[in-house]
Amino acid sequence: MSKFGKTLLGRLTGSDKSCCCCGSSIVGIRTIRVDDKDMNVVGLDEEFKKHFEAGKTPENIDARELMQNLLKINVVSENELENFKATILKEYVTYWQGNKH
Repeated sequence: MSKFGKTLLGRLTGSDKSCCCCGSSIVGIRTIRVDDKDMNVVGLDEEFKKHFEAGKTPENIDARELMQNLLKINVVSENELENFKATILKEYVTYWQGNKH
């Protein structure tokens, strides 16, 4: 695997030592609507699950950490950033409500 491929795989799996033979994590892609445009977001459900399992409610989620992790593997233009963040936080509310029991 090329160095670029390993770097990309590492970013997707959260490890800088990833290779294709090590059983890398599968990272999902979800489409959300931001500013009347569809946007594919890599790793959204995995990030939501991590925060949910840590007991983060929509009121106490660390939005900065959530965004930082998502922006490591997703490209969002500067002028879309605030609306992207608002949409992500709304999506987390929906995710949280659907998973709390």
